[in-house]
Amino acid sequence: MLSLTQPVCAQNDLLLTGLDQYEIDTVGYVHINKINFVGLKKTKPQIISRELDIKEGGLVPKKNIKQYITSERNKVFNTQLFETVDVMAIEVADDSINIEFIMVERWYTWPVPLLELADRSFNEWWNNRNADLGRIQYGLDFKQRNMRGRNETLDVLIKLGFSRQFSVGYAFPYIDKKQKTSLSFSGTFLEETTVAYKTEENKFVEVEKDTEVLRRSWKGVVNFGKRYGFYDHHNFSLQFNHDQIADTVAMLNPDFFLDGRTRLRYFTLGYTYTRDKRDITSYPMDGYYLKLGIEKLGLGIFDDLNAVIIEWSAYKFMPLDNIKRFYFSSGFAGKLGSPERMPYNQTRAVGYDNLFVRGYDNYVIDGQNAAILKNEVKFRALSTAFNFQNIIKSKHAKRVPIDILFKAYIDAGYVHLPSVSESNASLTNTPLLGYGLGIDFVTFYSSVLKFEYSFNRHGKGGGFYFYYQVDL
Repeated sequence: MLSLTQPVCAQNDLLLTGLDQYEIDTVGYVHINKINFVGLKKTKPQIISRELDIKEGGLVPKKNIKQYITSERNKVFNTQLFETVDVMAIEVADDSINIEFIMVERWYTWPVPLLELADRSFNEWWNNRNADLGRIQYGLDFKQRNMRGRNETLDVLIKLGFSRQFSVGYAFPYIDKKQKTSLSFSGTFLEETTVAYKTEENKFVEVEKDTEVLRRSWKGVVNFGKRYGFYDHHNFSLQFNHDQIADTVAMLNPDFFLDGRTRLRYFTLGYTYTRDKRDITSYPMDGYYLKLGIEKLGLGIFDDLNAVIIEWSAYKFMPLDNIKRFYFSSGFAGKLGSPERMPYNQTRAVGYDNLFVRGYDNYVIDGQNAAILKNEVKFRALSTAFNFQNIIKSKHAKRVPIDILFKAYIDAGYVHLPSVSESNASLTNTPLLGYGLGIDFVTFYSSVLKFEYSFNRHGKGGGFYFYYQVDL
C-alpha cells in the first residue's frame, strides 16, 4: 500500500521525541546519562562520536534543548553516511535522560553508469550546442563510501565518448588518534579531440579533430586537512598539472598557454579555510557558510606559470517565519587574480562552477577579477513523503521524502578585464543583473531538481533553465 505522511520537513527527515516537557520547564540543566547509536551495521561508533559536542555524563541547559539536540543530529546527518537520523530522548530519572540516535545507513557501494553531457550544463548543451547527441559521454563512476566503516571514500571514474577521462582518488577523514587531521589524494588523466580554444560573444568556440588528440593532461593532488572544533576546517593542498595541446590549438589561439606554447607544467600550493554552520549541507535552509582560499600557481620549479588567486564565498540562510514556510538566503562570492595576463584556460570567472549569475546561464565571462551577489526567497509549498513500507521490503526505499519549494531570486555580478576583446565586451566591465522565478523539488538522498525561468538586464540569454544535483 502506498501512503502519504506529513512530516515537519521531509528532506531533513527528522523525528525528535521525548523533550517536549522542557519547553515549559526551561530552568536548570538536564543530565545526559547515556548516548546510544541504533542502526549502525558498518559505521564505527567513533565516527559518529567525533561529530558530537554532547557527551555522556554532561549537562545540557533545559532552555532551547530541542534546538541544541537538533543541531547535534544535523552534524551526524551531514556526514552523508545515513539516509535518516532520528533522535529519541528517554527519561531515566528526574532531569536525567538517555539519548538515542536512530539511523538508517545509506547504500555505500555505487557502481554508477555514466551518461552525461560534455558541456558546462544541460542549458548550454540545449541552447548553445543544439542538443547535439554526439556530445554525450558515458562510462562508470564507482564510489565505495564508508570504507572500513570509517567514512573513507574510494572513487574510480572511467569516462569515454566525447572525451576520455580516468580518475582515481581516496579520502581518509582522519589519520590521527584525535581524529582532527584528514588526508586525501587523487590522480586524473584526460584526453580531448574537441577543445574550446577561445571565447567569442561570451560563448565557447571549439576546434574538433576526430582522428587527433588535441589536448592531453595529467593532474595529481594531495590534500591535508585540519579540523578545529566542529565547524572550522583548514585544508592545505599540493597539486601538479601537466597540460599539452596540439599545434593546431596553439596556432588558433596563441594565448591558450600564452606565447604560442603547447605545454604548461606547474605546481600549485593552496590553503582553504571553511566555516560551515548550515543545517543541512546538501540543501541548506538555516545557518551560514564561509570559505576563503588562496592559491599560488607556479612554485619556481618550472617557468610556465606564476600567479596568485584568492577566492571567497559567504552565504547566509534563514527562515522568515516560525512555522518555517518562508526562507531567505543571500550570498557574496568572487575571485581576485594576479597577474592580469594569464593563459586562456586559466581566466575563468562568471559562468564556471558555482560562480554564476542566473539569467546569464548560456554565457561565460572570462577574467581574473569577479564578484557576484545572490539573493533568494523560497516558499515551502509541500513537505511530505511517500511511504512504501507495505510494498518494498528494503529499508532503503520504504520512505521517499519530497519537498516542493517555489522561489524568486535576483543576482548581480561584475567581471573586470581591461584587455577584453571587442567580441566579449558586452558582458565584461559592466554590471550584470539577472532575476527570475523557479521551483525546486528536493527528494531522496537530497536530490534536487531545479526549474527556473530567468531574465537579465542585457535582454539576451534569458529563458527556461533546468538543473539537477544528487548527493551520493
